[in-house]
Amino acid sequence: MTRVRTGTVVALAAAVVAAAAVLAAQLVSLGPDSTAYAAAAFERTGPVVGPGENPLYAIQEVLKGQTAAVLHGDRDAYLGAIPVADTTLRDRAGDRFDALTALHVTRWDLATNGVPGQVNGAWRLPVSIGYCFDDPGCTPIPLLIDTEWTVVHGRVRLVGYEQTDRPWDRSRLTVRRGERVTVAGAGSVAPELLDRLLQASERGAPVDDRAASAFGGPPRRYLVYVAGDEEWKRWYVGDTENAAAYTIPLQPGTAEVVVHDRSIRADDWNLTMMTHEFAHVVTLAGNRYPAGAWWLVEGIAEYIANGDGGALHDDLDAVQRYLTDGRWDGTVALGPPAAGATLDDTVARYGIALLAVTYLAQRFGEAKLFEFFTEVVRRYGTVEAASRTILGAEWPAVAKDAAAAVRQAGRQ
Repeated sequence: MTRVRTGTVVALAAAVVAAAAVLAAQLVSLGPDSTAYAAAAFERTGPVVGPGENPLYAIQEVLKGQTAAVLHGDRDAYLGAIPVADTTLRDRAGDRFDALTALHVTRWDLATNGVPGQVNGAWRLPVSIGYCFDDPGCTPIPLLIDTEWTVVHGRVRLVGYEQTDRPWDRSRLTVRRGERVTVAGAGSVAPELLDRLLQASERGAPVDDRAASAFGGPPRRYLVYVAGDEEWKRWYVGDTENAAAYTIPLQPGTAEVVVHDRSIRADDWNLTMMTHEFAHVVTLAGNRYPAGAWWLVEGIAEYIANGDGGALHDDLDAVQRYLTDGRWDGTVALGPPAAGATLDDTVARYGIALLAVTYLAQRFGEAKLFEFFTEVVRRYGTVEAASRTILGAEWPAVAKDAAAAVRQAGRQ
């Protein structure tokens, strides 16, 4: 699902990360003499695995030590288990630790999932991760990774693990924090871009906070990641065609925003872009939505971001061309642009969605619009039933009038 302004798409990621996330993961193998994610003394004192013993309990002890180190901000303890010579793992672990603490990790739970099984001399075991930022009372975001372990001289050693697709696990991050927003950028992103985006995000957040009152309230904080070219390909859903940014739902109640650093431009553009993305955060609240509701999901995000008229200004020229060329059949309940659609077609779809939603707000009032959205998008009701019960009118007639309003705007 995409949003275009001045030649760039802003997207709500189509590949939603569900609660039991499917990780775009990479197995990182460590040397057989390496130790990882244990207390510094583990090489000498623990945990011990007896001859012929399954290493489950020893692995659990290692994970417990790592969890405590992260939550207590003890970098030395976290890195102390990793030999100085193992620079690859040490750097990776240090980057992860630094990112997690800079993002204010408040939950970091590691738990074994099942019993280790031996394959080709190594013990393999899935490990569950549960994490949260800035909210100790949260429901942890779940991940599941594969790990590999060996027992060397009676001591359990981590020799391989699955790297997740999360920015905090894939990149060295620079973090900026405002009153309502955290912006975290890859090391390749210029710090001044992070500052500019944080400023725009802080301006946009109150707009979305006000709208959020109709959708269960605002998030504790908005979290925005800024990717360079390489990170844009690796984080979450990977390279999104023509997109400037996208919102990724992680689980009910939690969503994050990813922005390409090349999309950070003038202040007005940045404000509209971030207000649009935060609108997805508050209106969807981390939930999936029905396939037929694209027009309503993107239209309401544009509507919330259009307080200063910037979103409509960006879209209207493309809408006028779309109508003049006869590319629109009058359907207001549009689906997302097809793969390979031109940028102009994509912009026009966003503009039509914005104009249709704006018509609903002007005719029935914003409160009714938000209630209609909730019934269709959050509760998976039909537009026909929601129109009848909430708007007090039959949908075919409402859609016809909305289409007329779109055509009227297209002639201006």
